[in-house]
Amino acid sequence: MSIKRLLTLSLVLMLLVGSLFVMGCEPDEPTVTVGSKEFTEQLILGQIALVALEDAGIPTEDETNLGGTVIAREALERGDINMYWEYTGTALVEFMAHEVITDPEEAYATISEWDQAENDLVWLEKTPFNNTYTVMMRQEDADEMGIETISDLAEAINEGVEAPEPGEWTFATDHEYEARDDGLEQLQVHYGFEFESYEVMDLGITYGALNDGMHATAMGFATDARIAEFNLVNLADDQEFHPVYNCSPVVRQEILDEYPEIPDILNPIAAALTPEVMSSLNMKVDLEEELPREAAEEWLREEGFIE
Repeated sequence: MSIKRLLTLSLVLMLLVGSLFVMGCEPDEPTVTVGSKEFTEQLILGQIALVALEDAGIPTEDETNLGGTVIAREALERGDINMYWEYTGTALVEFMAHEVITDPEEAYATISEWDQAENDLVWLEKTPFNNTYTVMMRQEDADEMGIETISDLAEAINEGVEAPEPGEWTFATDHEYEARDDGLEQLQVHYGFEFESYEVMDLGITYGALNDGMHATAMGFATDARIAEFNLVNLADDQEFHPVYNCSPVVRQEILDEYPEIPDILNPIAAALTPEVMSSLNMKVDLEEELPREAAEEWLREEGFIE
């Protein structure tokens, strides 16, 4: 047999072996990329999803701490991430441009039906906790002045009642609340008053600024552990300005097609996230300095969601 013929046969054999090897290999399983916004609660929720999915044998990628609402949502719509936890009130106002809904079930049904029909995004079960925006005062100031509601606050400001420390009716807010359609400007319009001044600061600093007497009032989130730690009080939103903010994992339909077991994994977890549980988890990270993943793993194990 000629050398040329031998080389030809060798090449054919190599190609056959290579083809058999490729045919015998199973394609890689798709990775579930989990994102989150940048604040404590979102970091914890992101880690809860990651740990639970990993425990179920689903390959994951951690893309938590992306940034604000717009950044996280755009990443989900582009497919850069496959899921993150979103709040019903945020999505209704920011994405759907819907009027405020204060009933939790109606808010969830409205946004979930719209998002699936328009964007192929699926809202899994919502949490019992409602992390709505809140207007806070120091407890001792509110008690002394008889201020229990935002209407009480508006009345005090409009009547020229002397403000507590620092002596003016100032307000501490984060960047997003200042810019949102359901944020600072419309809050004042809705309740018919105006703060003497306000200061925009990084997320999470408002609690300390209020506690330290730098401002008379501040915005916060209802489930934040620092409210109890600093002896602050949430003023009742008696005119129901703020939307409800129950939270759900929002997942791209294509990843649910790959992993139809995801709702069975995450729905019971979402149902177990009560206001008390979420506040406790936030406290572990913000005040006890646990890492979000540590707090997530500990809680999931205690509740029997993972081994």
